[in-house]
Amino acid sequence: MKFGYFCNTTNWNHKPYDELLDETREITEYCDKSSWDSIWYTEHHFNHEGMESLTNPLMMGVDAAARTKNIRIGQACNVITFHNPIRMAEDIALLDQLSKGRVEIGIGRGIYGREAINLNKEADMKDQAKNFRLFEETLTILKKAWKEKFFNHKGEFYTYPAPDYV
Repeated sequence: MKFGYFCNTTNWNHKPYDELLDETREITEYCDKSSWDSIWYTEHHFNHEGMESLTNPLMMGVDAAARTKNIRIGQACNVITFHNPIRMAEDIALLDQLSKGRVEIGIGRGIYGREAINLNKEADMKDQAKNFRLFEETLTILKKAWKEKFFNHKGEFYTYPAPDYV
């Protein structure tokens, strides 16, 4: 059995952001020293309550990679429908290199409409079928980017290489 720590950064007490990040770092270092198998960071945006405050689990993972030696570093999750798939593939691959292969990839479609509509109008949660197609296509591109030296993709939302690129 393996144990992972879901590092929820909800700011229940509305403390200063730097304090919240310092506490998250302390938890990360404690989990690494205490032989936890993994730690997982969340992704949320535009929280009107001001309580969910981690917008980029990959950047938090980079910080964790620099402070730890053994713990696996996960995202719970990367909302892939909000991001350009090539950039997401590159960022995850870079974190994997920086952490010396300790990345656990967590992906999702998103759950809050206010996040989706502001980050990628194509990911609008009001059209679940379209959001799912975007999710599937983005995941396909991520896998191609990691597995193939060069790849082509022509889909509903993305085309690589860009048409008419010289």
